[in-house]
Amino acid sequence: MYTLYGRENTGSMVIEAVLEETAAPYKLIDVTRDSAGRPPEDYLRINPLGQVPALRLPDGSTMTESAAIAIYLSDKYPETQLSPPLASPLRPTFLRWMIFLAANVYTSDLRIYYPGRYTASLDAADSVKAAAVRAMAGEWEVYANALSTNTYTLGDTFTVVDIYAAMLATWNLDVPAFFIKHPNVHALYERVVARPAVARVWKRHRVQF
Repeated sequence: MYTLYGRENTGSMVIEAVLEETAAPYKLIDVTRDSAGRPPEDYLRINPLGQVPALRLPDGSTMTESAAIAIYLSDKYPETQLSPPLASPLRPTFLRWMIFLAANVYTSDLRIYYPGRYTASLDAADSVKAAAVRAMAGEWEVYANALSTNTYTLGDTFTVVDIYAAMLATWNLDVPAFFIKHPNVHALYERVVARPAVARVWKRHRVQF
């Protein structure tokens, strides 16, 4: 049994979707935050940074970092084909885009929504946000250009990268405008959320797009 610590419309969405895709047994624990944005003290013992998601593995150990967890679970259940095997020629591209999305788009999103965390002067928060908006626009441009007319990120092969991209797409400040700008990403998104496992998770998180 896995235990997923998460919160609505956070990076735990992608892990929840992977667990649904694999049909692995798991339970969800909602990590609330107080008025100052801090999680409970007992959660800080699980992840000292207080971030979600965290995944308690069946052996009692804990993983953090959404991309790492997603890759681990996808590899753990190879029959789902959510990640290319180690020997597959698609493996390097798979890893590239998983880390690209996590290290770039995800972090730009955080700077947009929580700019005060990224400056020692709250007076500079607006500048941090503006810079992040510009950076993320460029990062999505790189991804959309690489996606081109492909069905999925890796061509015709659906993987967890596509779930990750779909989740991040919903975090844009203006999702409809984003989809108009990148119709190929919109088409990929529609394919991803049409999957029953993903649709169940999106419904639980009340994602409307």
